[in-house]
Amino acid sequence: MNCLVYLRVSTKEQAHTDEKEGYSIAAQREACAKYIQDKGWKIVDEYVDRGESARSAQRPQLQQMLTRIKKEKNIDAIVVHKIDRLARNMEDHIAIKAIFKKAGAFLVSVVENIEDSASGRLVEGIHALMAEFYSANLAGEIQKGMTQKAKQGGWPFKAPVGYKNIRDGSRGVARIVVDSEKAPHVKEAFKLYATGNCSLEEIREFLFDKGIGNQRASKGPMSRASVHKLLMNPFFTGVISYKGVLYKGQHKALISRQTFQKVQAMMDMRNTAGERKR
Repeated sequence: MNCLVYLRVSTKEQAHTDEKEGYSIAAQREACAKYIQDKGWKIVDEYVDRGESARSAQRPQLQQMLTRIKKEKNIDAIVVHKIDRLARNMEDHIAIKAIFKKAGAFLVSVVENIEDSASGRLVEGIHALMAEFYSANLAGEIQKGMTQKAKQGGWPFKAPVGYKNIRDGSRGVARIVVDSEKAPHVKEAFKLYATGNCSLEEIREFLFDKGIGNQRASKGPMSRASVHKLLMNPFFTGVISYKGVLYKGQHKALISRQTFQKVQAMMDMRNTAGERKR
């Protein structure tokens, strides 16, 4: 019996360590290998998606495995630790299973008993629906947590340039503090634009000269769109804007509201002038 093993974790950290949600890659691999050995089957290959959500089937290793199954058609079984490692929505689960069936392969879960029978398919369907429910419920809880954090003045995402995220202690509370190196240059950028004497392109060049560029591997200057977004972000005045609602932030303001309003007025004026010119 030729088998492919599919392993997946949803976070980069979980790829190497056990977490409360489930098992690391190593733990899944060990469990699958033992199951296959006990059955007397043969592992042909394994596919591993590290830090990939099962809410989408567009995972690199999963797609490679499906392509191989379609082409070679010499695989008898695909072994996973749990059904939710394969997919976390019913639509994808059914589509992936259809590919297996067409190639003459079947799905095996080490943890769940999914026999090739009417009752086995029922149990499999229930597990797939439970995985979908867990995923949807988790997403809802995360959204509620992020909203609550914003109401309390916290920022649930990466801090904008001029600030940085820190954590007090190994498992302490995460908070945002001023980046002493970049903050003065961000403040100066606001002041320069507020005078009306500098364009977005000039602010972009100013920031790049000060060592503030894009966050990509190219390490070039920020795009004009990113500079525009930066200058329109009320975060720098000490507030949190989350889903269209403003909350008083716990972080320190870099610029005054007066300067921020001048920048917004300049933006509006130049946008209007640009439209008329066109």
